[in-house]
Amino acid sequence: MKEIEVLYLEDKDLIAPTQGYEDDFAYDIYASEGRLIPHSTFGSTIIPTNLRTAFDPIKAGMKVALRSGTGVKTPLIIPNAPGIVEGTYRGGVGIIVRNTYADNNLVDYVFTPDLKKVPLNTVPNDVKKEARRFFEKDSEILGYDVSEGTLAQVFKKVVPRGTMYVPRGARIAQVYFSPKIKANWTGVQELPETVRGTGGYGSSGVEKK
Repeated sequence: MKEIEVLYLEDKDLIAPTQGYEDDFAYDIYASEGRLIPHSTFGSTIIPTNLRTAFDPIKAGMKVALRSGTGVKTPLIIPNAPGIVEGTYRGGVGIIVRNTYADNNLVDYVFTPDLKKVPLNTVPNDVKKEARRFFEKDSEILGYDVSEGTLAQVFKKVVPRGTMYVPRGARIAQVYFSPKIKANWTGVQELPETVRGTGGYGSSGVEKK
């Protein structure tokens, strides 16, 4: 089996990557801070992990994907999946997520990745403040005024129904390594012919050939 040395910067808020089973392909990574993830947003939410790595960028790249349980049970997705982390990157690895649910009702509870219904007033204040900051920034980009009325209470006393809460220590994502292949790009006047040709976007149909 091929191996690659991966250094990680020790940090008091970091939960080091683990594997559920010894021979698993991927490594689970953990949220180092809690985050509320509302739906119908313009931008994505970044869940910090405080994981900072160094590995040989010639040998491989590190990719980020959701754990299968999160993908099956929740409306969360990684929009640029798989996320790519270069071996030369020294910043913290963040899990970029979006909530694909849609509902216009406001409620006073949120859901965890294991689908526990949690009262909003039990969510840490710093998590709610960060969600409010994100909401205000998102709304400003779109031209919405959220300073008055019911909208002024969003992420303070109420949230959109279907808002997900990822608490600190939750393992909702995983990383794995892919070997690097160097591409030698060559411009030509003509490409070799194939049976497929320019057929794409479902051109082969859905029935068994």
